[in-house]
Amino acid sequence: MPEQPEEPLTSLAAEAVMHHEIYDSYVRAGFSEPQALELLKTIIVTIIGKTA
Repeated sequence: MPEQPEEPLTSLAAEAVMHHEIYDSYVRAGFSEPQALELLKTIIVTIIGKTA
């Protein structure tokens, strides 16, 4: 079983968990791992672009 993060999660750790869940969801939905990573990358870049 994977090691559980310590509580409380930092905001950075919480975002990492969220990104991992998004990635896993894309893979479970049928996207390949590279496709899932590209989709996640697009989300992150878009969010960064809107906050910059």
